[in-house]
Amino acid sequence: MSTDVERELERATQLRGFRYGLHDFVAHLGGAEALKKHNDNTVANSFLKQGLLDRKTKELLIVIALVAQRDSVPHIQLHMHAAHKAGATPEEIMEAVNLVSGWIGNIAKVFGLEAWRATFRPDLPIIDRVVELR
Repeated sequence: MSTDVERELERATQLRGFRYGLHDFVAHLGGAEALKKHNDNTVANSFLKQGLLDRKTKELLIVIALVAQRDSVPHIQLHMHAAHKAGATPEEIMEAVNLVSGWIGNIAKVFGLEAWRATFRPDLPIIDRVVELR
């Protein structure tokens, strides 16, 4: 992997506080220039842009949006991690998921609970699994 790609992958991590498989995919498919475009777009048009909401609030809102969409657990985890790094406690994140559960439904809530478990309490049993069939 070229140094330009490695440098841009590190920039992706520094910008967001995490790196997702999509970033590696873009880098491998389109090289450093494609990932640079992706990173530049993120800075210019996204949650990283300076605004009235602080990073903690933005990340909590993103977590709820991802849970409501039943996004993948790893993607929800990334934003739970970012919310935590921005100052949200695991309890605040859980409260946010529980707060909206009546509006998003129980199936979506399970995605949020599993992401929370995987992020903050991986010692607990996986939620989305078959425990017993009779």
